Formats: sequence, C-alpha cells, structure tokens
Amino acid sequence: MLVRRFSPDDAAQLSRLIVQNLQLVNIRDYSREAIDALILSYTPERIRHTAEHSYTVVCADGENIVGTATLDGDRVRNVFVEVDRHGQGIGRNLMGEIEAHALDNQLRRICLLTGLTGEGFYQKLGYVTIDHIEHDLDGVLLVFIKMEKELATA
Repeated sequence: MLVRRFSPDDAAQLSRLIVQNLQLVNIRDYSREAIDALILSYTPERIRHTAEHSYTVVCADGENIVGTATLDGDRVRNVFVEVDRHGQGIGRNLMGEIEAHALDNQLRRICLLTGLTGEGFYQKLGYVTIDHIEHDLDGVLLVFIKMEKELATA
C-alpha cells in the first residue's frame, strides 16, 4: 500500500468510500437525517475543491483508494478508511503522514473534530479531548468532539 498526494482522479472513489463510512460507521453517532446532511458535503466536486485548498493524502492499494486524510491549516479533516479495512493500520499511517507534513510546515499543534466512534482511535495516537462542540448543518444539530495533539519536535 502506498500513501500519496490526492489526485483529482481520486475524487469519485473517495466520495464512495466516505459515504460508505458515513452510512455504516458514523450512523452510530448521528441520526439518519444528520448522515444525509453530511453526505452532501462529500460529492466528488466538493472533495476536489477541498483538496485544492489543503494537503490531502490517500492510501492506495493498487488502483483502489482505501483511505484518506486532509490537513487544512492546523486542522485534520476527512480521515476515512474503507470500512472492511478498519483496524489494519491504514488510519495510523495516514495520520503519521499528516503529522509529518504539519511538522514540516512548522506546526506544533494540530486539532480535529470527531464523532464518538473516532475518539478512541485518536486517543491511541496521542490526541486529547478538549471540548464537545455543537454544529448546525442546515438545521440538523451535530455534536463533535474537539481533540488536539502537541507534535513532537526533533
């Protein structure tokens, strides 16, 4: 498997991967109404737009995209791994790449928002829970957990 920069040609595969995660994993944290509202944020066009303005990486297994993560300023976004591949180290590898990029860009702290399901994963990587944040997405209330991590410097 290879972690590499996002290519615009990856957008359709990423959209499917993210929507699958929302429908099968994130449904544990949010209502169907909330998931439907979130799905609208992950069209191929929106994924391409986000990648143009941030550092987005993918994990490829041959031609198949099996994971993704984005660093937007000092905020980690859109960390998703193919549902059948959870627990295989892909997310850890993607986060390692994101953190290395952050350090290369003189960031000493990064943050993220996650649902309840993701909190344990990020804690294992050294992230600390800071707050619970309510967000209104087109009239649908979502609760996220804000986490952050101090990055080790060499």
